[in-house]
Amino acid sequence: MKKNILVILLLAAVLAVGISGCLGGDDDANNTTNNSTNNSTNNSTDNSTNNSTNGSDSGNSGESKPIPTFDANLTLVDPIPAGFTFLSTTTVKSHGQHIGVTDALYGYQGIYHYGENETSVFLTYYDVAIANTTKTSEDYIQMMKDNHAKQYGSDSKISTIQINGHDATLFEAATDEVPQYGRYMIAWTLGDNMFVTVTGVVDESVLESLATATGY
Repeated sequence: MKKNILVILLLAAVLAVGISGCLGGDDDANNTTNNSTNNSTNNSTDNSTNNSTNGSDSGNSGESKPIPTFDANLTLVDPIPAGFTFLSTTTVKSHGQHIGVTDALYGYQGIYHYGENETSVFLTYYDVAIANTTKTSEDYIQMMKDNHAKQYGSDSKISTIQINGHDATLFEAATDEVPQYGRYMIAWTLGDNMFVTVTGVVDESVLESLATATGY
């Protein structure tokens, strides 16, 4: 009888330990599940936020084309647009180029011929940095606008066009007769210290094709 009682007590103790262990295991499993869920949620949220932020940054990472070195090579375009042939490069001073700039800025000029008549078209880069002036390239574009309006009055048409993704100024002299140096002119700036002009007695589309060929 005593042996039976001892056996029953031992079985009861074993069952109690087993049940306690099972309950403890459930708690551990729940903790593991909760921790895993929390970690997963936190990591997902953090990664999503970081990726969103990084994605936003990368979307604003576009860089403009570097300003070129001022030298005679600027006047050489490659490839040369259809209908053009390159003739030569020379140095000029801005006040003698009939573009409305009265200051004597140093420039490199590429001379091109266009079409069967071999009409001269001029691609010129002017350097502001080496001049004894406090003006910027934008100031000289404004000077050109003021002088064009003064010269042609109501026949002066000045507008903004796009050349290689940036603004450029298109000058038009809407006179009955084509002016001696051409009806159209295109000009734009390269930073504070350089500006470019394309001139010639040709249509605006011809000037624009040469301007675009510069890559700037």
